[in-house]
Amino acid sequence: MDAALRRKVAECAHAPLEELVLSLLEGMVETHAADPKLAELLQSQVPHRADGSIAFSARLSDVFLAALTPRAKTLRWRTDLRTRVFIVAHMVDSLGHAIVLHRPRGLSPEAAKGEACKAILAYLAS
Repeated sequence: MDAALRRKVAECAHAPLEELVLSLLEGMVETHAADPKLAELLQSQVPHRADGSIAFSARLSDVFLAALTPRAKTLRWRTDLRTRVFIVAHMVDSLGHAIVLHRPRGLSPEAAKGEACKAILAYLAS
């Protein structure tokens, strides 16, 4: 699952933050869109515990840590980088999942990604 995200991060390593966030969202959307039925099954059937998906969470956090570390000093966050990584990783995962599987009728995938990107950027700017 993280291969698409790693590729997106590598492609946009030096891009503006908006482009990076959009690329991360697109990587997550691609991941869920590759097999929506499996994504839905895993979301609904896999136990969600603090220790239930440690390996996946660690890999996903590593991707976001690599993406956000170079930007941390210029953004001057009030919270530490690991906290930001945790929140952004879960925002991208949740929103990417929702864009593929729970998007309301009339909302295109592109528009949904744009709105999700705005939300993540607003958090990163705070």
